[in-house]
Amino acid sequence: MLRSPRQRGFTLIEIMVVVVIIGISLLVAVPKLFPSDEELTRRESERVLTVLQLARDEAAFGGRVIAARFESGAMQFFERDAGNPDRWNPSGSLELKPHIFSEAVNVQLIIGGNVVPNAQITFLPIGVSQPFELSLATPALVVTIAGDAIGNLRFKPGPL
Repeated sequence: MLRSPRQRGFTLIEIMVVVVIIGISLLVAVPKLFPSDEELTRRESERVLTVLQLARDEAAFGGRVIAARFESGAMQFFERDAGNPDRWNPSGSLELKPHIFSEAVNVQLIIGGNVVPNAQITFLPIGVSQPFELSLATPALVVTIAGDAIGNLRFKPGPL
């Protein structure tokens, strides 16, 4: 349909095309901007497993003792002082920087079948000091990371 020179504005079709484009953009963007509790738990657990594997590898290949502490909703890494074995210093590694968990994620460290508040996982040059389970939970999902005495780390299957 031809417009006369005096008509101005948008046609209904043009407005509908713009609305559809905006709708499709929001459909793609909203899940990334506002992840579900389940997606949040999966992301956090994958990140924690990767960083714990890195700490284990740095301890094994660097000949150092590295600890991961879980307290006050955060994960921090420390290295045992070579001159004073009773002293722990914050890790100087850029990859092992502190991480604060989302408020929706509940973190529990289980050692010997017991929940241990404010505990740490210690990585020795020969493996892990003791087997552990690290549980990351939200109302939608619980993910458990298990570590054995020789330093193998894996996701532990469990009920959803």
